[in-house]
Amino acid sequence: MVPGVTLKVEMLGWAGTALVIVAYVPQLHHLYVEKCAWGISISTWVIWLVAGALLLSYCIFRNDTLFTFVQVINITAIMATIILARRGNRICPHHLKTASTTREQN
Repeated sequence: MVPGVTLKVEMLGWAGTALVIVAYVPQLHHLYVEKCAWGISISTWVIWLVAGALLLSYCIFRNDTLFTFVQVINITAIMATIILARRGNRICPHHLKTASTTREQN
């Protein structure tokens, strides 16, 4: 590839990595602050954790720095989500209202 094009492609990858990080922030913040894990499937997150570990192995084997970094971030955020969701022991007011409204409609 042409050096300028390679740099632009790399920038796309790093921008995507930044979005991966940003995407986890609201979920982790809610789990940490509200201690509310309403609607979170731990088994789904465990499957994502296994998938992330497999992808990390692949990235390391391919010597792909960018995607290795992405997978490390993913695995870290997934583990934090699982840990915080397992400690979540209540339903926050927002989800309690949602659950009540859903129950009333049925």
